[in-house]
Amino acid sequence: MKKTDKNMIIGVAVAAVVLIIVVIAVLIVKGNGDSIDGDIEAGGGSQTEQIENNTKEADFSQVDVTVGYGDYDVMFAQSKAIQNGEMLGEVVQVDGIVSHPISNYSIGQKDENGSFVGTVFVIEGAEEEDYPEDGDHVVVTGEIVEKSPMYFVIRTTPQYVTVLEKADEVEADD
Repeated sequence: MKKTDKNMIIGVAVAAVVLIIVVIAVLIVKGNGDSIDGDIEAGGGSQTEQIENNTKEADFSQVDVTVGYGDYDVMFAQSKAIQNGEMLGEVVQVDGIVSHPISNYSIGQKDENGSFVGTVFVIEGAEEEDYPEDGDHVVVTGEIVEKSPMYFVIRTTPQYVTVLEKADEVEADD
C-alpha cells in the first residue's frame, strides 16, 4: 500500500472512533434525563412543584466569577475548571454566544479561528422553546452544579438569562 492509502485508512478509522464516542456520549446524556434533580419524586412533591420552589429561591446576585464577551482565554480556563469539578457551588456570569449543536445548550466564546469553547447551561422550569436560539448573544448567571456524576453544568432560572442580540443580529455584526 502507498503511504497516502495508509493515512486515509487511519483517518477513516479515527473518524469512526470519534463518531462512536459522540454517539455513546449522547446516549449517556439522554439516559441521565433532562432534570438536574434526577430523583425528584423521592424528595416529595411533583417535579413542577420542586422546580418552582427552586426557581423562587434562586438568588445569583453574589457572582463569584465573571466572563466578559470576547474573552476566549478566560472562558477556556473557566470551562476547564467547571468540567473538572473545581467550581462546584460557585456562581458564574458568562457573557457569550449560545451553542446548541445536538441536545445541550452551551454558552461560550469563539477564538480568532472560530473554535468554540463553552459550558452547558440548564434553565430550570424552561421548555426547549424557552431557551435562547443557537448563535444568540446572551448573559447567563447561575450556579455550578453536578447534573450527574462528573458532569457539571451552570444551573440557572429564566430571570437570569438575558438575550442581548439575536443570532441574525450577531452575524450581521461580524
